[in-house]
Amino acid sequence: MKWRSHISIGKAIADRLELPPGERKAFLDGLVEPDRHKERIGSQRRSYRVGHHHPSHRTFMLHVWIARRSFLRNDRYQGYRHLGMALHYLQDRSTSKGLLGLTHSRREEALAKLDVPERAIVLGMQGAVSSPRFVSRSLALTKPLKDPREVMVQASFRSAAVAAAVVDLERPRGLRQRYQALHRRHSLILLPAAIASLAIGLSLSAAMASPVPLVLSAGVSLGAIVLDRPYVHLSRLVEWYGLKGR
Repeated sequence: MKWRSHISIGKAIADRLELPPGERKAFLDGLVEPDRHKERIGSQRRSYRVGHHHPSHRTFMLHVWIARRSFLRNDRYQGYRHLGMALHYLQDRSTSKGLLGLTHSRREEALAKLDVPERAIVLGMQGAVSSPRFVSRSLALTKPLKDPREVMVQASFRSAAVAAAVVDLERPRGLRQRYQALHRRHSLILLPAAIASLAIGLSLSAAMASPVPLVLSAGVSLGAIVLDRPYVHLSRLVEWYGLKGR
């Protein structure tokens, strides 16, 4: 996707969010930052360039979490900058490169001539849910499309939804209480049960020289892990709202 398309979608979102000039500039700069400076992730010894049309979930969510934590500490400049960077990858993912990339440039040229569908922006924001699961799912649902109009609608809709989810800091009612209840169940029942089951199974297997007790205990531990999934999901949501450690 060309800069013009990234910026057009960004301006439509910024208008809906009514961003002041400084935050608007940070957001729009972030939207083209990955093209200005080719991003690499990894270590100093070994790193790789981030692909734009097939961005890793890790890279996308890295920028989402940096943006979210910045908003939580009221650093709105960095928040909008990294939100823009995350949306850049989401928008590029919407654009199919086609067979061997032969039609890619022509598709981007056609896309750059299109107006941003305002209805897609509105619907995206209206359907947003402020949670890391929703944002992650939005990336997973974004598919490479060939028709320029379909690309523009999808990129606008998903970008607006993610933007609304990341900037919404209004905490759900009862979140802390639900987390505390699940945390007690996790700490006092499920985690000890999983560890104890494995320990007993390992001891019995060693004593009986048979893997059967260990296999059975592993099943019990797996059941505890499955029952603990609501705690894991809610733990991430609590972190999303900056409540962890409080």
